[in-house]
Amino acid sequence: MNRPPLLRLFLLAAFASLLAATLRALPAAGDLQAVSRHGQVFLTWREAETPAGTTFNVYLATTPIRDVSAATKIGHHVEPRSAKDWWETKSAFTKKAKDDKVVGYRLGADDRRIDPEGGLFVHTVQRDRQGPLFFAVTTSDAGGAEDRTLIAGANSTRSGLAASAATIEPVWQGKGERPPLGAGAGMPLSLSLHGKSGVIADSEYLAFGDATMGWRDGLPFKFSVRVKNGEVEIRPTDRAWINRNHDEASDGGAPAIWTFWYGYNSKIYDRSLMAQGTPTNYTECRLLWILDWVQKYYQTDRNRWYCSGSSMGGCGTISFGLRHPELFAACDARVPIVNYTYAGADPRLASAHRLEASAWAGPIGPEVLTHEGVPLLDRMNSTAFVAKATADLPFLFILNGRKDGSIPWVNNPPFYRAMDAAHQGFAAYWDDGEHPTAGKAAPEDIKAWPKAMRRFRLNESFPAFSRTTANRDPGNGDPKVGDTVGWMNRGMDWREIEDAPDHYAITLRADFPGVAYPVQTDVTLRRVQQFKPKPGERLSAELGQGGVVSITVDANGRITIPALIIPDRGGVRLVIRRE
Repeated sequence: MNRPPLLRLFLLAAFASLLAATLRALPAAGDLQAVSRHGQVFLTWREAETPAGTTFNVYLATTPIRDVSAATKIGHHVEPRSAKDWWETKSAFTKKAKDDKVVGYRLGADDRRIDPEGGLFVHTVQRDRQGPLFFAVTTSDAGGAEDRTLIAGANSTRSGLAASAATIEPVWQGKGERPPLGAGAGMPLSLSLHGKSGVIADSEYLAFGDATMGWRDGLPFKFSVRVKNGEVEIRPTDRAWINRNHDEASDGGAPAIWTFWYGYNSKIYDRSLMAQGTPTNYTECRLLWILDWVQKYYQTDRNRWYCSGSSMGGCGTISFGLRHPELFAACDARVPIVNYTYAGADPRLASAHRLEASAWAGPIGPEVLTHEGVPLLDRMNSTAFVAKATADLPFLFILNGRKDGSIPWVNNPPFYRAMDAAHQGFAAYWDDGEHPTAGKAAPEDIKAWPKAMRRFRLNESFPAFSRTTANRDPGNGDPKVGDTVGWMNRGMDWREIEDAPDHYAITLRADFPGVAYPVQTDVTLRRVQQFKPKPGERLSAELGQGGVVSITVDANGRITIPALIIPDRGGVRLVIRRE
C-alpha cells in the first residue's frame, strides 16, 4: 500500500529521531568481555565516540550489576581508547610528537594485537574476592558527572567469571620465543636503572600492575630481561601513564611521566586534586614485583644481585638500591641525587624541585607526608638514612661532578661523610665535571668500578673502611672549597678472608697510582657469616707485625679495628679471635 509522500517523510523523520534518541541513550562502552588469566581479569570493550574529557569507570560485584551503587569501583579515569599500546606511540613521551603508528596491546604469545580503538582494563583479583565476578563500565564527563546507565550484555556482563588470586604473569613482547624457565639459573642479576627513556629495544615484557603499583589498578608497564655474558640484566622503565598532559613537568608535558624511581602523587591524574593526594612509592613496589618475578622465572643466584644507574638511574640506585640490603650485594651510582633539598647557590636547581611535579602540587614542606606517614623530604634524604642505618648496607660505588648543574654538589660531601661515619662500605670519586662529563677522564681503576662491584656477595663478608688517610677532601658543598679531583677509599682492597666460628682473618691492602704509604684506616667487618661474637664481648686482634690489641664488639654486634696501619703494597694480615 502506497503512503502519501508527506506521510513517508514524516515516518522517516520520526524513525531517525527515535534512532538518534536510542543511540544517545546507549552507553559509550559496549560488547564488554571478561577473560581471567594468572590472577588477573582482562576486560575489553568497544567504544563509541565520546566528548573531550570523557573517562571510563570500572565496577566489580559478586552478583549481576544492575546499579553501580551496589558495586565496588575498581577503576577510574581510564582514558578513551585505553586498548592502545601507548609504549608504541611517540606522543606518550613527547607532547607535540605526531604518532606514525597506533597499535593495540599484544596480550598473547603471538603477534596479534587487540583493537586500539577499544577499551582495556586489567584487574588484579584480590584474595578476599574469589569468583564468580561481574563487571560493568560507565563514563564520566569532563566535569566528573557520571552516566550510570547499564545495559546487560553491553556495558555490564551477564555471566559471572570464575577468577581467583594467583601470581601475575607478564606477557612476552620480545623477538622469537621467550627464554625458557631457569634461563638464568645460578647467574648474577643486574638491575640497570636509567633516565626518562621509555623505549626498550627487545627482550621486553608487558605487565599490568595491581593497586600497589600505581594510582589505579591495571596500569601497564614494560621491562626488559636479557641473558648475556653469563648475567641476567633487568632494564625496567620509569614511566607511568597519568591520563593527562603533565604540563607542570619539565619533560615536555607528556601523559606518561618519570618518577625518579620512587613514586608519585596518588591523585596525579587530576592536577587540581594533587594537594589532597599522598606521595606514594608506586615505582618501588613495581621494581620489587619485577625482581620477584624475574627471580622465580630466571632462577638467578640470590647472593649476586647488583643495582646500578647513572643520572636519574643513579638517583634510583641511591633511593631504592641502597635501601635494600636484603636484595643487593653492591650498588654503583653515577651522578646521583643523594638528598632532595632546597639547598644550593641557585634555588632553581635545588634537587627537591625534581619531586614537585610528580609527587606534590608545588614546593614541598615538612607537612607533606608520604603514605608511610613520614615527611617526603625525610624519606628521600639518604644522608640521614645511612646515618641511622644499623644493617650492613650494599657496598656503594659513587661518582659525582662538582660543576654538575643538574645534580647540585652541595649535598654530596655530607653524604660521603655520613657513609664514612657510619662505617658503611663505600668508595667515592669526584672531579670538576658537569653532568654529562663527570668521570669521563677518571683513572682506569675508577672506571673499573662497575666490574669491581661484582666481587661482592650477600653470603660473603667484606671490610668497610673509614677515616682513611689516603682520602682527599670533598669540601663543604661549595664547589670552590675542597679538592677539585678527589676520592674516598680509593684502592682500598682485601683478599684471603677466613670467616670461621672461632676466628676471622683477612689481608687488607691499599693500592692505586700515587698512593703514599703508610695508609691508616678504621676497618669494620660487614656481612660476617660465621664469626658471631656477642655485643660487648672482648676480642683480640693481631695486626701483622703491629702486635695484638684488644677490641670490643659494639652494641649492634659490629667489629671495628681503629687506626689500622697498612705499611706497604703487600698489605697487612688481620686475625681476630675471642680473648
